[in-house]
Amino acid sequence: MSGSGGTQTVRCVAALIVGMLLGGGMTACAYEDDGDTQPAAAGPSHPLAPSLPAKDPGVLGVEASNYAELHQRLARTPGSVLLADTGPADGPGIGFSKAATVASAGPYTVTAACVGTPRAQIFLSQDTKGGTEHMVFEVDCSRAQSQIVQLQKGYVSAQLTRPDPTGAWTGAVAGIKITAQ
Repeated sequence: MSGSGGTQTVRCVAALIVGMLLGGGMTACAYEDDGDTQPAAAGPSHPLAPSLPAKDPGVLGVEASNYAELHQRLARTPGSVLLADTGPADGPGIGFSKAATVASAGPYTVTAACVGTPRAQIFLSQDTKGGTEHMVFEVDCSRAQSQIVQLQKGYVSAQLTRPDPTGAWTGAVAGIKITAQ
C-alpha cells in the first residue's frame, strides 16, 4: 500500500464508507406528507395590547364642564401665545405633551391651571447650551397660577403628568399657556 495505487484505493474505500453513512443518515430525515394542508394557528403569537375602557357619559359631561372652566382661567393671561395645551388630568388617556420653538430669548409668562382635582404637576423643559433645564409647576387647582420665566432661543416643551396613573377617572383637566411679555 505504499505505492500510488494503494493510497488511491484507500481513499476510494473511505469515500464510499462516508457516502454510505451520510446516505443512510439522510434517509432517516425523509419528509413525508399525507397531502392535507395543516391549518394555520388561530390568532397572533404575541399578546394583544390592552384597550382603553370606554368613557362614561356622566364623566364626559363633567370633563366638558371642566374644560370650559379651564379655558376661561387660561384665557385671562394676555400676550402673544408661544405654547398652549390642555388635557385630561386623570383616567384613560391622561396628560399632554407639546413643544414649541422660542424665536427670541427673554421673559415669558407661564400660566398653569387645573379643574376637578386638588392639584396637578406640569413639567416645562428647555434644551440649552449647558444641557436641559427643567422646571416643575405644582399647580394648586383652586385658581390659575402665573410665573415669569426666562426662556432661551430654541425648543421648549410642556408635559402634564400624574403621580397616580391608576386612579379613578373623574373628568379632571389641566392646561398650560406660555405667552410673550
